[in-house]
Amino acid sequence: MRFVASRLLTIGLIAGIAVIGSIAGRALWESVTAQDVPNAEPPPLQVVNEEAAKPRFEGEVLGIFIGPHGSRVPDKFVTYEELCGTQLSEQVSWDKAGELGLAVSLSDPYRLVPDSLNTGVIACSDTVGAVRWEYSAPQPNGYPGQLIIIRSRLNYDEFDVSPDRVKVIEIGGLPAIHIEPLSPNGVSSSAGVIFPGDSIKTSIRSVGVPDAELLRVAEIVAAGIKNGN
Repeated sequence: MRFVASRLLTIGLIAGIAVIGSIAGRALWESVTAQDVPNAEPPPLQVVNEEAAKPRFEGEVLGIFIGPHGSRVPDKFVTYEELCGTQLSEQVSWDKAGELGLAVSLSDPYRLVPDSLNTGVIACSDTVGAVRWEYSAPQPNGYPGQLIIIRSRLNYDEFDVSPDRVKVIEIGGLPAIHIEPLSPNGVSSSAGVIFPGDSIKTSIRSVGVPDAELLRVAEIVAAGIKNGN
C-alpha cells in the first residue's frame, strides 16, 4: 500500500473542488441566491451533514481505484510516484499531448479557460502524464458552474464521497463510473464521470453543474474517446 500525496500531475484542482463541494460551497451559494436567483437551491443542510457522517468510498471500480485524498493506494495502481519518481511535473506545449489529446467541442454555456492552471499538458521530464481542459459553466439559474476534463495515465482518482454516490453506468457505449452530486442540480456539490482505459483514464469533474448536463458532456467525451482522439 502507498499513501499518495497530490501534486500538480495528480490534479491540483481536487482541493478546489473539495472546498466548493463542501459546506464552504454554501457561502458561494448564498452570494448567488442573495440576488434572488431562482432554482439555485443547495442540498438541505441535513443532506450535507448526513453525507459527511457516512463512511468514505475507498476501493476499485472498473479497474480504477477511487478514494479520498490520503487514501492507501494498492501497489497495482499507477500513481504519480510510479510514473515520475522524484521528478517534478511542469506544463509543456499542447503539441506534446500525443495520445492523451482529445478532440471534443463543448457548446454554450461551456467556455474553455485557457489561462487556468487546470488547462494544459502536464509532463515530468519527457513523460506526459496528463492533459486537462477547464471550462467555466455558468448555469441558467445563475450558479457559477465549473467542469474539467482530464486525460491521464494514472489509474486512480480522488473523490471524497460516500459509497452510495458511486455508480457503474454505460455512457455512449462505454462503461463508466458515475460520481453523483448530492442533488440533481449540482449546486454546492462535486460530481464526476470516469472512463477507464487500457492505459489512459478519462475523467470529467464538475461543481455546480446539473447531473443531466454532466452526463450530456460525458456522451460527447465518450464519442471523442471512441473516435480515437
